[in-house]
Amino acid sequence: MSSTKPPLHLQPTTLWEYPSQHYGKGMQGHRDYRGATPSYVIWNLLERYTRPGDLVVDPFCGSGTTLDVCADLDRKGRGFDLAPFRDDIEQADARELPLPDEVVDFVFMDPPYSDNLTYSDHPDCIGQLNATDPAYFEALDAAFAEAFRVLRDRRYMAVYICDYQQKRRGFVPIGTHCMALLMQYFKPIDHVCVVRHNKTLKQGQRRRGAVEDNTFLRGFNHLLICKKQLPDG
Repeated sequence: MSSTKPPLHLQPTTLWEYPSQHYGKGMQGHRDYRGATPSYVIWNLLERYTRPGDLVVDPFCGSGTTLDVCADLDRKGRGFDLAPFRDDIEQADARELPLPDEVVDFVFMDPPYSDNLTYSDHPDCIGQLNATDPAYFEALDAAFAEAFRVLRDRRYMAVYICDYQQKRRGFVPIGTHCMALLMQYFKPIDHVCVVRHNKTLKQGQRRRGAVEDNTFLRGFNHLLICKKQLPDG
């Protein structure tokens, strides 16, 4: 990839590919935070589904990428996490946000994709649950229900997530399961595939292992876009 970052533009199709982890001359979130969301993805979502002054909430805020994009776009951002990475992220569980009903204009979630990364040692951390455990999807369902509670009617949310594949435990279609859960509360708007640029995907040993094991490395993330629409809305 070129070291020069191309100008930002809205993605016109359901196949997104971001040129780098961060846009512009600065950095959104922290470059060393494992599992950080590409800021290009959040920028595209906020440009499409929010307006200046809107309140955007990220219940799995990580290193604060969403907050930084909000600041760039003149949105009001509030980020929550069980293990806050920086001072402007509030400590809270995504399943029990300290917010009144129907006050949020957009919710963005990048929850743990099973237990593949260690986010914290907090006993309530969803990232300690394996995707083969029903408790994992029960936890995500509770987080989606909470997002529905705090979101205003006729406003949007998006979930950025990846499927699970492990040699001994097999494959879990997390994206498919999550869309089914979301549809209990929200109207589905679209399903975007975001090409992954994880450097481990290029490692020869991993690529050979996938071929030898007759499995596939995760080449894309799901971006599930939904809308809250009450019956009389």
